[in-house]
Amino acid sequence: MIARPGAALLAALVPGLAAGAGPDSACVALAAHPDGESFLRVGLPAGTPTFTVSYVHSVTRTPVVETYRVDGETIVQTEIRFAQHGPGLPTQADAGGTFARRDGQFVATMARRFPSIVMRVHADQRPQLAAGAVRVDLAEWGNRAVAVRAASGPCPAH
Repeated sequence: MIARPGAALLAALVPGLAAGAGPDSACVALAAHPDGESFLRVGLPAGTPTFTVSYVHSVTRTPVVETYRVDGETIVQTEIRFAQHGPGLPTQADAGGTFARRDGQFVATMARRFPSIVMRVHADQRPQLAAGAVRVDLAEWGNRAVAVRAASGPCPAH
């Protein structure tokens, strides 16, 4: 494990970060990719096992917010919001989803299921994972690939 003051301090100060609300609570585990070195486990809000990943798009330099929920051992992407089209962003709805313009943003809804999410993070893009009141700087462990996976049960710090 890489010891990072930010993650340790956050775990000590924010209830629910290091442990879920109970034995049935969900959490997400953050790890290096591809080696799997564990960074942190984040407990999700009880009754609403959701989290967001936000970042500044590398080309358009505008904010993007992706919303996910944990369903057992699966991560389901439910929404993506952005102000300006750019590479990798949707231009139409998935089957069964929607694509609309709301409050000056494009909003796509979907139900994309993943066993894990692997993302290349860079500090310039200000990548953050948020779950309830908890905010984690995903570039805290350097500019690298980070894997996010669902984990059920107690969510101890690693």
